[in-house]
Amino acid sequence: MRTLVLQNCDLIDGTGSDLQRGVDVVVEGDTIREVVPTKPGVTYERVDELVDVNGGLVIPGLINNHTHGTAYGPLNPSAMAPLSDEQVRANLDRHLLEGTTTLLCVDGFKTPDAAARTNDDHPISVRLASANTPACQEAASIADGKGLTEEIRAFTARQAVTEGAVALGEIGAGHTLGGGGASYAYIPAEVAKRTGVSITPRQADALKIAVLGRHISQSNFDRDTTEEKLVDAGLAGKLSVDEIREIIHGIILPSFDIALHGLSEAADIALKCDVPVLVHNAAASMSQVAKIAKTDVALIAGHSNHSTFAIPEALQHAERLKESGATVDVSTFDTFGAQRMITGPELLYAMFAAGLVDTISTDYAGGFHDPILLAIDHAAKEGVVSLPAAIQMATANVADAIPGLAPRRGRVVPGAIADIAVTDPGELARVRTVIVGGQVVAQAGKRVVA
Repeated sequence: MRTLVLQNCDLIDGTGSDLQRGVDVVVEGDTIREVVPTKPGVTYERVDELVDVNGGLVIPGLINNHTHGTAYGPLNPSAMAPLSDEQVRANLDRHLLEGTTTLLCVDGFKTPDAAARTNDDHPISVRLASANTPACQEAASIADGKGLTEEIRAFTARQAVTEGAVALGEIGAGHTLGGGGASYAYIPAEVAKRTGVSITPRQADALKIAVLGRHISQSNFDRDTTEEKLVDAGLAGKLSVDEIREIIHGIILPSFDIALHGLSEAADIALKCDVPVLVHNAAASMSQVAKIAKTDVALIAGHSNHSTFAIPEALQHAERLKESGATVDVSTFDTFGAQRMITGPELLYAMFAAGLVDTISTDYAGGFHDPILLAIDHAAKEGVVSLPAAIQMATANVADAIPGLAPRRGRVVPGAIADIAVTDPGELARVRTVIVGGQVVAQAGKRVVA
């Protein structure tokens, strides 16, 4: 059996325990055999591969529970036309080089065959969540639905679980519930079609909030603010207040109530299928999410740091969700990088500082997500979360929250599957080596092709 040794490591093992300095991680086949103190001058017999980590930080491979565009088939829970296979593989490469070894694709309308083909093409372990419930499919068809084939329409969430889906999700989503998907995709596209003017996701979001508010209601319409935001977006004289209102209503409202109903419908199905349900948690859906949390379903409240929340509102809501037994997830979005949607980390930091975070994911951010380790690095250096706790949120906690997603993964302990990342302790997002099942699959920022 093949043996791999990572020597001279500093280790955060994913259990929440403190940093261990100067250890060796011994891997036999696909399994971690032991973690032992490094002994200078000691050599290992019959070692097939010895990696001198030289003080690098060893952590479990990240387990990302909220990704899009990471398996072949329709994109997002609005069932947009599929990305090309090449783009899917590029998305997976990006996650891999960020230290992720297992991920959950929550586009919602993938088939098991597509997942199997994706896994055949890439070393990351890709698992599916299904959103193929009657209400979610109807909402997707209204909002977009270009990726819905007859085969996919006939395939139910119950069938998906029987054939390997480990959760239901993403239920809701910004594309059908007036969230980020509408702001970075549908509103700019319709504005460009009518005027020839390209507006940014943030400008689209500002217009959306002026018309419908953060909680999505026609009663929130503010004519003066809408006119002001039209000027800011360079649309004065090209669209009237009533025209942009009609555009935003036409994009968001037809699917909204159906998608909102889909939250409770999916929770009922998930409970009967004995799998978790991952829902779109935002200002527009928070009341429905809170109701679901009080049921017996295993609820994951996705991206609970959503930009539509005011900070006090988000903290109070997350606290109540945790009291009800829900898993509170936060996403990196594009908080530190592109910032096409998120203006800064204040809400993310507040969630960490209040001790309300259970898991950390990326979401999609229109293809501009920040690495999980980048967010962890910033948050730990800011002092709002300890590094061992944050690593646990991105590894073991995710495995525990979704039992079928990453069995025997998420911890660097004897008996666990050897999914491991080696990174720079001073700059966590600079991942040096990624190991999946005991095999080195990425090195120095490049995927290693066997």
